[in-house]
Amino acid sequence: MAFISSQKTAPAGLSKPLRASKASRSDRPAHQNRWATGVWNTVAIGFAVVMGFPIYWAALTTVKSNRDLLSRNPTFWPTHFDLGSYTTIFHDHDLPIALENTAVITVGAVLAGLVVGLLAAIAVARFRFRGRNFFIVTMLVVQMVPLLSLIIPLFLILKNIGLYNTLFGVIIAYLVFTIPYVVWTLRSFIVNIPKELDEAAMVDGCTRWGAFFRVVLPLTVPGLVTTGVYCWIQAWNEFIIANTMLSDNSTHTGMVWLTSYSAGPTYAADYGAQMAGSLLISLPVIILFVIFQKRVASGLTAGAVKG
Repeated sequence: MAFISSQKTAPAGLSKPLRASKASRSDRPAHQNRWATGVWNTVAIGFAVVMGFPIYWAALTTVKSNRDLLSRNPTFWPTHFDLGSYTTIFHDHDLPIALENTAVITVGAVLAGLVVGLLAAIAVARFRFRGRNFFIVTMLVVQMVPLLSLIIPLFLILKNIGLYNTLFGVIIAYLVFTIPYVVWTLRSFIVNIPKELDEAAMVDGCTRWGAFFRVVLPLTVPGLVTTGVYCWIQAWNEFIIANTMLSDNSTHTGMVWLTSYSAGPTYAADYGAQMAGSLLISLPVIILFVIFQKRVASGLTAGAVKG
């Protein structure tokens, strides 16, 4: 008993020095962390200023007068606000058509990419079949292929099947880079969903499709939002495929219209109108990302646990 009591009391005697050493160790990093936090906050603020200044300058250019724009000494605040750039942009009859075409192509590419990519991701994550690993690696390799190297094959394919200069043809072309990204991203979400949930739902009377719609699909919503937002940004801002596959003004997207507008002889020197068009085309993407930024962040972290 004496031996047992001595073992129990020995740590109590050492508790004070241990507490003192732990306190001294915790005090040192706290003092250093304050300096480190201040330094990193300063770096972050400087980085934010550098990254945000072009946006500020573009927005400032849209409300400057021609006198301020052509002045030798640039001003960081206009002498008086002039909204004539936005008036010029809205008087262009091709702008609404270009925005409508961009919306149709983007929505079609995102929906088709999510549907096909989700089904493919479920097959890869839930089933074992020959060539499964090769398929997964192929989805990764396809994303590494430069988009320029696919322009000529896509052009020849769409021209041969009669989909050149059509919005539907561009939607199919956009699936080349949306589907691999959706499959690769959603696979990690579905792998993290235990198969026992599917089996429990089927034991309770659900069919395989019922278990999918009631169990798997609700749990993959963060992943669907994340991939959908990024696919939307890629499709909305895409220029190379749209500029190659769409030749008529009636089928141009926003990016193609902006390039033609800026390169035209009439508005080539109208920098305010060019910046107004750039901000107007970028606004839907910014609004979408601001609305879903929390879901995008949670989706990225949820899919990075395993898989």
